[in-house]
Formats: sequence, C-alpha cells, structure tokens
Amino acid sequence: MDTQSPKTAIEYIHSLGRFSGAPGLHRIRALCAALGDPQNGLRFVHLAGTNGKGSTACMIAAVLRAAGYRVGLYTSPYLVQFYERIRVDGAMIADDDLNRLAARVAAAAERLALPVGETIGAFEFTTALAFLYYAEQQCDIVVLETGLGGRCDATNIIPRAEACVLTPIARDHLGVLGDTVAAIADEKAAIIKSGATVVCASGQPDEAVPVILRACEGAGAVLHRASDEYRLLRCDIHGSAFVYGGQGYTLAMPGRHQLQNALTALHTVEALRARGWDIPTEAAVRGLACARMPGRLERLRETPLVLLDGAHNAAGVAALCRVIDDMLKMRRLYVIMGMVRDKEYEVCIPPLARRADVFLACAPDEDERALPAQTVAAIAERQCRAVFDCGSAAQAIAMALDRAGPHDCVLICGSLFLVGEAEKILHARQKPTDG
Repeated sequence: MDTQSPKTAIEYIHSLGRFSGAPGLHRIRALCAALGDPQNGLRFVHLAGTNGKGSTACMIAAVLRAAGYRVGLYTSPYLVQFYERIRVDGAMIADDDLNRLAARVAAAAERLALPVGETIGAFEFTTALAFLYYAEQQCDIVVLETGLGGRCDATNIIPRAEACVLTPIARDHLGVLGDTVAAIADEKAAIIKSGATVVCASGQPDEAVPVILRACEGAGAVLHRASDEYRLLRCDIHGSAFVYGGQGYTLAMPGRHQLQNALTALHTVEALRARGWDIPTEAAVRGLACARMPGRLERLRETPLVLLDGAHNAAGVAALCRVIDDMLKMRRLYVIMGMVRDKEYEVCIPPLARRADVFLACAPDEDERALPAQTVAAIAERQCRAVFDCGSAAQAIAMALDRAGPHDCVLICGSLFLVGEAEKILHARQKPTDG
C-alpha cells in the first residue's frame, strides 16, 4: 500500500468496502492476532445502541479526561475528516501515525489466509488500526462505540469491558440487523460478556427490555438501569442545566434527548466507580459541561441560526422534532434534508416537512446509497407547501442562506453524510460566525 500521503491511506481504507464477507468476528480476530492482539492490553467502555451512542460516548470520555485519565475515543462515522474517528484526549490521530499504522495493518492483512471470497473490510481495518494506536498511546481506558449492531461488529473482539452501555434501541439498519426492535436488541446486547457490568439507558422500548434482561442473566452480568429522575433548571438551544442526585450539572449540547444521554453517562460513571475508578463528582460536572459532539444540533451560525443534526431514523427524527417544537417555534424554519436509501425515509421526512416553512430537498454526496432529491421532495410535498428540489447540498444551502432572515433558522438534517458535507460547504463560504 502506498502511504506517502494521508489521503492515500484513507483512500485505501475506503476502497476495502463496507461489507467484506460472511458476518462474523473471524476476520478481525485473525487480523488482530497477526498484530499481536493490541486490544487485549486495553480497558474499555463499550457502547451499542441505535440513538445517542456518539453523544453518550463523548460525554463519558470527557468525564474520564476531567478525572485525569488518558482516554481513547473511537466513534463512527466521521463528519468532515476521517481522523475524527480515532482520538486520544480529544486530539485526532495525526497524519504520520495514521500512515504508519495503516501500512502495518495492510501488511498484516495481506498475509492472512481468509475464507474464499472474503477480505478485510474498511471497518475491520480501521478498528485494528485504532487498537494499535490506543495501545501505543498507553491509554488508561478507551471509550469504544460499535459501528453496526454488536454481535458481529469488529469492536466486539475485545475480551471484556469495564462497562457495557446500551443506549436506546430502535429500528435501523433493518436489512442487516433484523426487522423488529427485539431482533435488533438481540444483536446489540451481544456485546454483554460473562460477568460484565451493564448500563442500560432509560427510554428503551418495551420490546428491547426483556431481550436485554435475558442477555444479562445469561452472562451473569450486573445490570444498572439508568434513572430518568432529574430536576430540569433550563433547556434551550444553547444547552441545559439540571440537578441529579443533589448535584447540579450543565450541558452544552441542546435537546431533552441529550439529558437522557447525560444520565446514561452519569450512571456509567457510577458503575466505573464501583469497579474502582477514581472519578470525583467535580470531574463529572466539568466533563459534561465541556462535552461536544459535532453534528448533533450543532450551531454553526447565529444570524441566521444554522443547525446541523444527523438524525436519520424515526426515533432520532422524533427527538429533533421535539427540539423544534420546544425551542424553534418562534423562528421561520428552513429545512434542508437529504437521506440515504437504506433508512426509513418515508417515516423520517414527513414530520420535518410538516414543521418546515420552506423545505429544500437534496441528495448527500454519497453516490451508492443517496436517495434522489426528487424522491425526498415528492414525499415532503404532501406536508409542506413550499418545497424545492435543489439537487445538491450546495444549492440547497445557497438558496436557504439567500432567503433566510437574521432571526430565521436553517436546519440541515437527515443524514450524517449530508451534515459532514454541509460543514465543508459552510466553512468554505468563509462567512464569520456571529456571536
């Protein structure tokens, strides 16, 4: 593999493909074994779920950093740069480290004897590379987010976790994980290993709860069910303030769903304390206050207000609609929306179109999976009178910013691919952020 530039290494990883053979952990096991099993010397908080994984992982990592630990954070997908996926103490992996480790993983992958027709996929490759990096960086703990599902997810090769965290489970990736919430929960709960400490977020659907309970019982796991009892002091577009367990906390990430994620993070902190981790209350307060997650109601501008949100399934869209109803109802709303074909777009588009004063349909710059803008517009027209088929994100953003007044809101949503593309476009326009 030519790794003379980081772009070449990233292009190589992307060329490996999303799926590379029969579901299973045999490929990642073989690859990590060839690399000396770097994951076996690390300690982890392992997260699976449908909604809130990234935000909850970010909060947990921020609290652990505030407590003085050296913390790895592994998330997916990225928004703007591939390097976002692999971080240590908040800093993205450097070009030189990515190139060097990519060459090492590629060399190991090429020597493997895999079943006929199977190869190492992009996520397997990236996960093995991340394990090497975290081991080199001597991380005290790694906050590890699954990529897809749990049972056959490459991250599930880890031998154990200090805590397994299950965020709310919903219908998503139906063609891969199953067509019911119970089936999807069964796949995600497979990260629970013998004797594990498990934190289960509040707000789990009724179909998921018995599946999670059975998985815990079968593994002899200790289950911590996150509370939803807190006292809300403030919740607006700039974040929230709340009291939990007699202690006050603030969050910069807006939305009531982020309060649920914060409670899951705090319960995870309590579970880690029970396992001997020294995490002062003051560290939890500071960590939550500084936690940020790009693409989750991220504010890019103030006049007009420009928000980016990666909600791409029914539960995520419902949470986003609650934010619109609670915090944006006094603003004229321009919704820019694009989705990919393997999501429940017929469920996700109507509620946002219904709330839009102007709806601008586009297609993410993701050739293989992008839903045509024409399809998005046709669905939106049933709910909104002012719908425009803009084709591309660049055209939609230009139209919205040209028409929106200083007190209006431009909401870009529907896909993390679109959100990442929008970040690049908005930064390229080089208009200064107000406020």
